[in-house]
Amino acid sequence: MGTVCEIVLDGDATPAIVAFDEIARIEQMLSTWRDGSELSRLNRSQSAEVSRELFAVLSDAIRSAEATGGAFNPLTGPLVELWRTREQGLVPTPEAIANILPLANLEGPRFDAGSRRVSLPAGSAFEEGGFGKGYALDRAAAVLEEAGKREFLLDFGGQLMLRSSAPIDVAIASPEHRDEPLLLLTMTSGSLSTSSGSEKTFVVDGVRFSHILDPRDGRALPSRGSVSVVSSSAFEADVLSTALYVMGPREGLAWANAHDVAAIFIVPTEAGWKFLLSDKSNTAGLAVRAAGTEFKQGEKTQ
Repeated sequence: MGTVCEIVLDGDATPAIVAFDEIARIEQMLSTWRDGSELSRLNRSQSAEVSRELFAVLSDAIRSAEATGGAFNPLTGPLVELWRTREQGLVPTPEAIANILPLANLEGPRFDAGSRRVSLPAGSAFEEGGFGKGYALDRAAAVLEEAGKREFLLDFGGQLMLRSSAPIDVAIASPEHRDEPLLLLTMTSGSLSTSSGSEKTFVVDGVRFSHILDPRDGRALPSRGSVSVVSSSAFEADVLSTALYVMGPREGLAWANAHDVAAIFIVPTEAGWKFLLSDKSNTAGLAVRAAGTEFKQGEKTQ
């Protein structure tokens, strides 16, 4: 999926190897980076009978998109391709965006539960970027637990999944410097996913834009800090961190509060960073606080 996964656990390394194998299996199913993945084959054929697992994952992704009002959308494949022109310093025209945007219509795909056939409108395509890592982390954690592991830390491209008998401090990095911890929170179980506009940015007419697209209007979003979500489900954390970033701090915080989501917004201001915590973040025992300069990821609290 175009990133690195690290697994930390005590004892025999065999369960970690099995977990890596499970992640590789999920990648072979979901990754649009791989031409031979099951999802890539579906995108090319536009209609196919898929595995029971892929049918369930894509169904969940569509339901999640509907729940977020389209702020998360797994049908952004054509939009992602359109915006690759930014690599040459070019921005798609409003007309080009308007032509592509209907392909992200959530009512477009057809799911036949009896045959497990998924059909896409001509030109539409799934993009796993907003949910693939999360699903892979859920599966890797399940494999480790089936192997009897009760304590572990997985880091998949910056998204964490952990189980611990004692509280562990995890960091949320500065949106501008991934190696600089800005906030700490305390966790014993669950997943932490952060969506940030700091990576793969580009500048147009003096405005810095992020690589994250708003599926609702097809435009690249300005670089505006980060959103972190904590959930027992890595899939949900992955989806919602993306959706809330797209919504922006005002709409996103209101949505998180209305849906009982633990979310942390880091918002740029002229004076520095402003931190906005959802109600669930304040009541879930996360103990969110400023990070010190000597913080190490995974360090246990005293």
